[in-house]
Amino acid sequence: MDSNSGYRKTYIEIDNSILTNNARVLTNEYPHKVFIAVVKGNAYGHGYGIIPALVDGGINAFAVSNLNEALAVREYEKNLPVLMLEPIHGEYYDICEKNNISVCVNCMETFNEILSSGCKLKLQIKVDCGMNRLGFKDSKELEEVYKKAVECPELEVEGIFSHLHTTGLADTEYEKNMEKFVLLTKNIPLSDIPMVHIDKSQTIMAHEKADFTTAVRFGVVLYGFNLMNKYDDSLKGRLRKFKHEFKNKRAGVKPCKPYPELDLKTALTLYTEVIQVKKVEEGEYVGYGMLHKAPKTEYAATIDTGYGDGINRKRVGSLVSINGKKYPIIGEVGMGMCEVLVDETVKRHDKVCVFGGEIPIRTITRHVMTTMYELMTNLDSSIPRIYK
Repeated sequence: MDSNSGYRKTYIEIDNSILTNNARVLTNEYPHKVFIAVVKGNAYGHGYGIIPALVDGGINAFAVSNLNEALAVREYEKNLPVLMLEPIHGEYYDICEKNNISVCVNCMETFNEILSSGCKLKLQIKVDCGMNRLGFKDSKELEEVYKKAVECPELEVEGIFSHLHTTGLADTEYEKNMEKFVLLTKNIPLSDIPMVHIDKSQTIMAHEKADFTTAVRFGVVLYGFNLMNKYDDSLKGRLRKFKHEFKNKRAGVKPCKPYPELDLKTALTLYTEVIQVKKVEEGEYVGYGMLHKAPKTEYAATIDTGYGDGINRKRVGSLVSINGKKYPIIGEVGMGMCEVLVDETVKRHDKVCVFGGEIPIRTITRHVMTTMYELMTNLDSSIPRIYK
């Protein structure tokens, strides 16, 4: 541990070589010109120390949610495009100009604020294809913004993009979304715009690249999580596949392309330590809430992490790993500590793997009934990230 350890033995270890490999696998697999790493949410909990590793793997642009995240990326990468997927308040456009950060244009009001600012800015124009969240729904308004932007010497239309509300794996909405994008942009010369991006991790795996797109956004897949639903060769797997395909055929859903077999791995592991071990007699309780009553003499280890660090309170019953052996969390998860049912071999200061590595993150997401997005981004940003 180094001087940035936060004075605890609780830390997140990131294997940057894995992330470089993930990026290289993805950038080699797809034929785009621009590969955008989505690093919002503190880079899905990994921290922005992963930026150099992603660049080494072929990533040549970054996407974030807000200006705070964009500036964090700029600390590690000075030259490559950094684009915000959400609009920001007009008073911050000068900061974007100074730091070469591309701004999101989601409506006419935002565009007029940009014009009034007089700042020299790169624009990412958002098109709404059906999510009804951000972006232009009217083609004439979109065309007006584009025309004014290219005529303004201070502005550069760097990109035009959309975010689809479906992957199209079991519905026809994906095709409708794509058709709507084409319709809305029919009078805009997309070939003149450096970045035209619609696809995210799942849609690029499931569908062929649209001819007019030049960029792709890699999110969850970049961190080693392939969320595509694959069917194994077992009888159960074949039946599930047949049922899915039959249902899709009846609904008129176009078949997806075969999912690529990509060598992707997770790179994040959360570690902590045992801070005390207690011998618990039969009939005694462990932790808050009287949730665990010892049926016999047991050993309970208190570990230095809790829901204040982003550990889901539903982790009770799930496993951690100590000295290569797995033990269940018991009692109630506290803000900074929780208890683990161990044996006599576990000692004070033993290293604990909370998740990642020996404790697969997917296993934990199933146990607490959430997604890896929520699990990873809930990790407290103050926990030190140690980059290998």
